[in-house]
Amino acid sequence: MIELETQTRKQGNSIMLTVPSKFNIGPGVTVKPKLTPDGIFYEFVKDDDDFFNFDEDILKDIVKDKVPEDQVPKEFTKRKKALSGAWKKLVKDAKGSSHITTREEFEKEVGL
Repeated sequence: MIELETQTRKQGNSIMLTVPSKFNIGPGVTVKPKLTPDGIFYEFVKDDDDFFNFDEDILKDIVKDKVPEDQVPKEFTKRKKALSGAWKKLVKDAKGSSHITTREEFEKEVGL
């Protein structure tokens, strides 16, 4: 196991952690952070993690809506773009209604 120390740094409104190059992790790798009593644990997200893949749901709705076969590709693209826009709106709305929480408030809220 490789153990190194790194420091947090501020970038915009976020706090960033640098991953040491000895870990051989390239850019664009998706990880899922988990706050534990001992610190933050980062877990790699598997490529087959399709939690946010709604392609099958979109296709089921298209079939249910009896979209003509020749219009399915265009309708699929249209609905997928609409879903992407909806996600962006949700994120924007959430950011607008969120507030800064101190570490102590967060720990109390999650029971740490």
